[in-house]
Amino acid sequence: MKINKKLAPIPLFVSLALTGCIEVDDDSNDGVVDALNQQNAVLTEQNNLLEEQIESSETSVTLAGAVVDTRTDTPLAGLNVVVYQGSETIAEGETLDNGGFNLEGLPASADLTVVVSSTDESYLERAFFITTGPVSSGEGYDDIGIIGVSAPVEVEFSVTDTQSGEAVSELSFIGFSFSGSSTSSVFDFAHESEFNEDTQTYQITLPRDLNVTLRANIDIDDDGEADFDFTNNGNVNISGDTLFIYEASEFTEGEISLSQYDEVAAEEKTVVISLIDGMGEPIAGAEFMMDMFEDTYTSEYDEESGSYELVVPFDGGISFEMSSFQVGDITYSTGSINLSRSTRYATGETSINVNTSGFESNSYYTVADSETINLILVPTEVEPQATVEVITTNVSPSNFAYSVYYSEAVDIDLDEVSLTYDQVSMVRGNESADDSVPNGYTYILSEEASVELSQNVALGGVKHTFTPATDLLANTNYRFAIGEVSPTSGGVSANVYGDDYSFTTPADETAQFDINALKLDNSNFYSNGSIIVSENTAGVPNSANNYGSSVSILLPTSVESLNYLIINFESYTAYGSEYAFVDQYELVRNENIYMQRQFAINVAQNERISNQSGMSYLLGTTVADGEYIYRDSIGLYLEDNTAENPVSATFSYEYQTKAGENASGKLTLPIL
Repeated sequence: MKINKKLAPIPLFVSLALTGCIEVDDDSNDGVVDALNQQNAVLTEQNNLLEEQIESSETSVTLAGAVVDTRTDTPLAGLNVVVYQGSETIAEGETLDNGGFNLEGLPASADLTVVVSSTDESYLERAFFITTGPVSSGEGYDDIGIIGVSAPVEVEFSVTDTQSGEAVSELSFIGFSFSGSSTSSVFDFAHESEFNEDTQTYQITLPRDLNVTLRANIDIDDDGEADFDFTNNGNVNISGDTLFIYEASEFTEGEISLSQYDEVAAEEKTVVISLIDGMGEPIAGAEFMMDMFEDTYTSEYDEESGSYELVVPFDGGISFEMSSFQVGDITYSTGSINLSRSTRYATGETSINVNTSGFESNSYYTVADSETINLILVPTEVEPQATVEVITTNVSPSNFAYSVYYSEAVDIDLDEVSLTYDQVSMVRGNESADDSVPNGYTYILSEEASVELSQNVALGGVKHTFTPATDLLANTNYRFAIGEVSPTSGGVSANVYGDDYSFTTPADETAQFDINALKLDNSNFYSNGSIIVSENTAGVPNSANNYGSSVSILLPTSVESLNYLIINFESYTAYGSEYAFVDQYELVRNENIYMQRQFAINVAQNERISNQSGMSYLLGTTVADGEYIYRDSIGLYLEDNTAENPVSATFSYEYQTKAGENASGKLTLPIL
């Protein structure tokens, strides 16, 4: 087999080194001769070394493979194997009896094309696009495995224009049977059709046993659109402006029929729309519109009849829209109407289905299929959509003044602005004969309380600032709400999204925390052996018993001024004995309080509580009625402290205020 190698040019200094021995004339001085002979020996040694380096730097690849018949997997001998690099032939040979081939001296890491063919054309030429592997030195080896070729088959078919009945002769079919990732030379191995004028058919030679898809451009007049729309052949398809023949090697139908959609002129219908309000009065000022291709159809309003008329082409179904509009202070939403023709198969009678969206009237019904279609629609009233937008908002941390920046100058009536918070209160059944709270019940209510505001306008009406006229409560949720905003330019007055604001005021860091305000309470409705509330609001004696109960730590809201608070219990005393009780409670850490905030109520145990506020509440303790308290349960279950049975607990404490003041100590407190 023949191998073509491209020799790399040898650098000039290498050429000189390889040929640069110095000729010595013996007529000269003996010392000079000896020196020159030594130089010749050195140059000879350099030449030998360079030759070895050049030989060791050359790399190549031996390519191996085996060719078989795709249908039978039989090895094929005597087939031609040619390797191309670009358009240049760099190796060629024949397959052996086992179908194998070996081609030596091919370049490493190179994109190559291996072409297999038969001299007698018993097998169709096929290209295999490969990339040889890298070789660091010497000769590498690449085995591409088994590759298949196929016997040829002649495929012949006609293409007919169904409308004219004439042959379509201007097409060019092309297909590929290569293997691998193709290079720019792929079209050198394409299968292309020829049109036979005598038989009016297309003829093409394809590999019989390979799956080849033929394609042809059917935009014959080159106007950017396919000249045919559909075909009735099973394995022929049209996509865009391309005709595809799948599994073309097995295409035996012989004829392809191509058709175009018949253009049917759309009929014209007049849609008469009566747009009425809830009282049946006609509403003027609307517009109905339909876009179809490049045309736009709009309605006209008839003052006399109080109806809208829309004349449109109708091809079995149409859709049109009503834009949002405003009449006086009333804004109506957009709406859509869809009309579609349906046919009753039993009789062939047609009707028009009406499907609407965005209207208060019936959204689906049927009307007669006539040249004029009458519709009754009731539009939907909506809140007007503002043209103004909020740019940004902020709340001053010093006085909680709220500033809103709008996209344009606006007017805002101060009555449209509110600052509110939830105020928790109690109503007992026996407080008044005028309330609706029954005796024996206590209601916990949450009522919205308002804060008086002042208003300041700046930046020509773009910035509006609302400032509370009184101090706000600490650690309380507040809400700014702004109602209707009116653009000074005369746009739509409406509520604007994004100009409401909620925030929580910080805790009162100036409050003085006193560790002596800490209480240990078992919430058993007794204190020091005496009942706290003697009867419920219906006059029934308190049903509580002076039993032991779970003990809790209770702290006033001044705990909000702490940075941290740690309680370490050591012991407790009951029934005249002291018991060890070692437990730690980290109640405040990094200004975060790990206790439950509750609302204290002083009532009898048999009082019914109706909590309509969502606020957590605390019963049966010595905390003042209506006071907020922080509570955390501990692992003790004890009775009240009394003179007869002293009950107490001892603990050490350590805390730091937000102002940085530290305190620590030890306390023994009674169980209340």
